[in-house]
Amino acid sequence: MSTITYHLATLSDIDLLIDHRVTYFDDFVEAPDEQARQQLRRGLRDYYTRALPTGECIVWYATDNGELAAIGALIIQQGPGSYISPDGRYGYIMSMHTLEPYRRRGIAQEILDRLVKSGREAGIRFFELHASEMGEPLYIKNGFVKLEDPTYRKVFE
Repeated sequence: MSTITYHLATLSDIDLLIDHRVTYFDDFVEAPDEQARQQLRRGLRDYYTRALPTGECIVWYATDNGELAAIGALIIQQGPGSYISPDGRYGYIMSMHTLEPYRRRGIAQEILDRLVKSGREAGIRFFELHASEMGEPLYIKNGFVKLEDPTYRKVFE
């Protein structure tokens, strides 16, 4: 029986985050060699070690009886201010990925909801993302507007 549970990533989840991100890249881009893969792993470890505790990176993931089912990340970025975001902070949603057996079950929706809620709680007013063809309907359904391929944005008043 499938039991989906949702988790806010902490430092104790770094190995899971690294393994997933490397696998995610390997699915789309072949690593030049093992040295490149190990450099990526070290860079990811450094990044997550710094960014998870500060809230710069927020990761929600779902498991099914302890096995990873889906994952998504929110990166809180700082830029110059604008009318949409006078303090210049915005959320970039990335690495939304649901493993094949768990697709079309509402898990990505739940992760997206949790990422947006976490961002809103951190004072973020607008979010951007790049969407795959498969993910596009989810984002449009949730009020993201296509700016230019493949960027989407959602602004909260």
